[in-house]
Amino acid sequence: MTTIGMDRASVFAQSEPAMIVQCTESPQSIDVTVHGKPVLTYNKAFQEPPEGMDPIYRRSGYIHPLYTPSGRMVTGDFAPDHAHQHALFGAFVNTTFQGKRVDFWNQHKRTGNVSHHKVIEVHSGNDVGGFTVELLHEAFTTADPPTPVLKEQWKVQVHATTSPGFVIDIQSTITCIVESPLTINPYHYGGMAFRGNNQWVTAESEKAMNAYLKATEAGEKRTAPDLDVARHQFLTSKGERRFEGNGSHVKWVDLSGRVDDKLCGAAMLSHRENFRFPQAVRLHPSKPYFCFAPMVDGEFTLEPNETFASHYRYIAHDDAPDTAAIEQAWLEFTK
Repeated sequence: MTTIGMDRASVFAQSEPAMIVQCTESPQSIDVTVHGKPVLTYNKAFQEPPEGMDPIYRRSGYIHPLYTPSGRMVTGDFAPDHAHQHALFGAFVNTTFQGKRVDFWNQHKRTGNVSHHKVIEVHSGNDVGGFTVELLHEAFTTADPPTPVLKEQWKVQVHATTSPGFVIDIQSTITCIVESPLTINPYHYGGMAFRGNNQWVTAESEKAMNAYLKATEAGEKRTAPDLDVARHQFLTSKGERRFEGNGSHVKWVDLSGRVDDKLCGAAMLSHRENFRFPQAVRLHPSKPYFCFAPMVDGEFTLEPNETFASHYRYIAHDDAPDTAAIEQAWLEFTK
């Protein structure tokens, strides 16, 4: 029997079960859950830095937080040491536009920024759910307002699985939307990046890592600080740790550490069709941050209307990284 005041479509909609991958849009964000568990938040609205931090670090158009299936957060934002590293984000660093240096990454340089522009679509599903959004990379030139130089589209897909963790794909397509080319100069970092949980770095861990670096640069033979001291650790597809892996050309990188005394982490997998695959990676010498950086191997230029595409898979996992599971996930991702 149809309830008075309700049509049949309304009754059907109320009785329809929720999708496994649920994507919910609000004016501030897009939130994604799998089996009712929070997976990630994409920030449409500008996120303001903590009190006492320069407001130049406000940012939109990035993912934070990102969770593991047990509910542990593996991303970090507004870290006091590098406030411009915003969880799961992307930007170019050393670029030349109209004869001037523009840095879209380091917000404190005040030459460029990346922000959310608009939502194209949002969908839920029983196998995959996700959303497509558009971001703008703007140069702070003498013009007011800033000059939009690049338009970037993120197609984000979240899979209906919790094994080997939450699985998220991001396809990025960057288009040069001005009449002048943008040159991405050779540099040791830039591109799609990941900043880990703020618990993964402390004053003590920084001190230990810097002492190790200073000693090894002086020719001393020392063992790198272990996880209890460093607070986080890297692992690459070649089996390399932080110092051996920095600058290496790899298929994937895993960053892990303890959150509330439980080990967890996230792996970032690079698709074989990405530009200059296998891409070089930047693994920071003391902080929980890394990125895939194709500009390590030389400059490249985006001409007007030219696009630059990349495709990465992220696995947010509990416990230590399972190398075999990550490798299998990479094979499935790139087949």
